[in-house]
Amino acid sequence: MHKFVRQGLWLLPVGIAFTDCIASVLKVEGASMRPTLNPDSNGPSDWVLVEKLSVKLQRCYTRGEVVVLWAPDNPHQQIIKRLLAVEGDTIIEDAKTHSWTEVPQGRCWIEGDNAPMSGDSKSAFGPVHLGLLEGRVTHIVWPPARMGRVAVQEQPARLLQTDRRHV
Repeated sequence: MHKFVRQGLWLLPVGIAFTDCIASVLKVEGASMRPTLNPDSNGPSDWVLVEKLSVKLQRCYTRGEVVVLWAPDNPHQQIIKRLLAVEGDTIIEDAKTHSWTEVPQGRCWIEGDNAPMSGDSKSAFGPVHLGLLEGRVTHIVWPPARMGRVAVQEQPARLLQTDRRHV
């Protein structure tokens, strides 16, 4: 028993470092990313693999990826959204009113796939700080029937101008 406790104490910081810097699994809450995540309101919630190394340490991210970030209005809550634009990009917020936003340096534009059910850059936050990004969602790992890679979407037609350094 004593050996088991010593091994467990040694593995605890390794596990914490792994889930903080490399990868973790996260339960998807809500309907903001429907139909990509949690497509069936009556079915089980999706659980996703979140790869963190490239985002947190290498500052590498791609338009169209599903990302996990800390909510700008609640530092204790993580949210899952799609990264639509990065610093230097210009995005049309509303085609009817022709309103647009140029994403400032150090910021990005995130939106849920299910706009009416999403608090995001368009409806609540505006451009969010890149430092809030925690990782990218790469795979659905649960339920078994939905296991697979999460697709990166093409650039939206609302993206007017892109900064080629972040393709």
